[in-house]
Amino acid sequence: MSFVVARMQKLKADNLVGLGNHDQRKTSNHSNQDIDVSRSHLNYDLVAGRTNNFKTDIQSYIDERKAGSRAVRKDAVLANEWVITSDKGFFEQLDEKQTRAYFETAKQYFAEKFGDENIRYAWVHLDEHTPHMHMGIVPFDKDNKLSAKRVFNREALQQVQDELPEFLQSKGFKLERGQKNKERKNLSVPEYKAMRQELETVKADTKKQRQEFEDFKKSDFDVTNVETLQPRFKKGYVLVKKDDFEQMKQGAIYAKSAFIDSLHAKSDAERAHDSEIKASSRALELEMKNDKLQSENNKLRTQLNHAQDLIKRMFKVLKERLGDKVHMKPETWHKVGLKAPNEPDKQSKKRPERNTGLNR
Repeated sequence: MSFVVARMQKLKADNLVGLGNHDQRKTSNHSNQDIDVSRSHLNYDLVAGRTNNFKTDIQSYIDERKAGSRAVRKDAVLANEWVITSDKGFFEQLDEKQTRAYFETAKQYFAEKFGDENIRYAWVHLDEHTPHMHMGIVPFDKDNKLSAKRVFNREALQQVQDELPEFLQSKGFKLERGQKNKERKNLSVPEYKAMRQELETVKADTKKQRQEFEDFKKSDFDVTNVETLQPRFKKGYVLVKKDDFEQMKQGAIYAKSAFIDSLHAKSDAERAHDSEIKASSRALELEMKNDKLQSENNKLRTQLNHAQDLIKRMFKVLKERLGDKVHMKPETWHKVGLKAPNEPDKQSKKRPERNTGLNR
């Protein structure tokens, strides 16, 4: 089941101009390479008309609604922006109407909890990799006092993570809450996208390895049926059919390639996992996908062991038939991740004892 992704960032006056240009797509040149400008016309604001200019309109709304005549501090948080989304697989199951209903329902939850009028914009972006909503909420408390610390305190943030998935479930959306972890921190948008790109790379590598093993398994080659002949004039050599030789060589290539790729894929998966340990619980669907990939990598490792066993059996059969005439250099075994037969174990070198002069 997919997870609800809901993460928040604080916005001060200096942040509103640049963020407004991004959310409203007021420029045609974007540093975010995920934006497909040919689809930007599909974006929409669920509270259209409330905010045309992020900085001036939100400041005007605050001045009109705030209790008291004291001026708002220059470094005050004027809005808290929530990014609401889920994984791409979740949205692939929804049509255009259902996608809009998902974001409308999420907005409804925040409207009931923090005040509908305080939601000054709710831009849904359909021109990026995964549909998502940028929703700006002015942090007014019940007394119309501006205070992001009170409105979005630790308890309130925890409630959003607990209640939003339940609210969406009650409206028919099959989503669940991510795992709780107090040590997690929020991801910035670049960090989130970098992690997602890293995950896609791991998925591609895993798919490539799986295909190579499928090709290897389709072969009907049986090393025990290899016919060998001893050449008349060359000692230490053995003759095999060209087709059998090609199959043996291909098997060795697969084993070597799979061994190296398996190590690389495992390393990539571990790096992705380490990155997710620091991630927000709002990005937990990536962790679940990574766990699945790790499981697949373990299966590939098992298949690699089978390929290495095939090479061992192949060598054993040739050894039984030809005796000491069959020889493979240790380097050849090492290239496919195996230890050469009768190769001595590496002994750790003992350090010379340090003369401290105490025995004098």
